[in-house]
Formats: sequence, C-alpha cells, structure tokens
Amino acid sequence: MEMLLLMVVFIGLMYVLMVLPQKKKMNAQRKMLSALEPGSRVMLNSGMFGTLRANGEQQMVVELAPGVEVTVLKQAVVRAVTAQEEEFEYSDGEPAVEPADEFNADLPELTAPESDLTPLEVPDTPASLVTDSLPAGPSFEPPAEDLDAPRPDEDDRTQNR
Repeated sequence: MEMLLLMVVFIGLMYVLMVLPQKKKMNAQRKMLSALEPGSRVMLNSGMFGTLRANGEQQMVVELAPGVEVTVLKQAVVRAVTAQEEEFEYSDGEPAVEPADEFNADLPELTAPESDLTPLEVPDTPASLVTDSLPAGPSFEPPAEDLDAPRPDEDDRTQNR
C-alpha cells in the first residue's frame, strides 16, 4: 500500500514539474503565433531576424532582406521582436528589389588580347641528327638459342610428375 502511494506521489510530482510547464510554454507560443500579423518582426529558431509577410495555418512567409522571402513552418518562429531588442536599425521604407524574369546580361564580347609574342619556331633538323645526339643506353638482344628446344627447368618439372 505504501509503495502504491509513493508511486502516485512520484507520478504527480513529475506531472507538476515537467508536463505543466511544457503545456504553459506551448500555449504561450500558440498565443504569440496567432497574434502575429504581417509586418511584425520575428526571430527564427536559426537566429535570423525577419519581417512576417504572410501567415497561413501551418506556414509563414518571412522576409529576411528586401526581396528575399522564405517560407517557414510556424514552429520555426521563436518569438516576436520589438524595435528595442534589435541591435541594428531596420527600415521597411526601402523598396523591394524585384527579381529579374530573365537573365539579360549586357556584357561586352570577350576577345583575346593582341600579343607581340610570336609562336616558337623550331628549326628543321634532320632525324639522323636528333637520334645521333641521344646518349647510348643499354641494348637488349635475345639469346641465340633454339626457341623450340625444351629448357632445362621444364625437363625437371615433367620428370617430377
């Protein structure tokens, strides 16, 4: 009986210390996310700051920089940020840069620069001069024996079988 009472107290204590604070935190997060409106400054769980542009049921569109928008899950938003909390000044007054529909680069045509150097000229040298100038190396000459004749080591192998 005492053991059962001790287990009930222990489970109740765990519920009070672990589950209730987590529920309160989740409810506060839900309330904060539902109160966010487009234009609110938020901090994502990656540590990036952005401005909320659209709010859906499960996702939000956050503008990280003018013209740079990302879609994130609502759970990625950690908290709303006030102007006093931000270290750097952020202005929404700057016009957003529209992304280009097509890549139209007005680059000049690239050409190779003119050079005063001429190609390397090799004088006509006869092949006999080239081969005569090479150092003499070891030469290989096959032995002058009959190739069809059995070798001594082959005779030994056939006798041992």
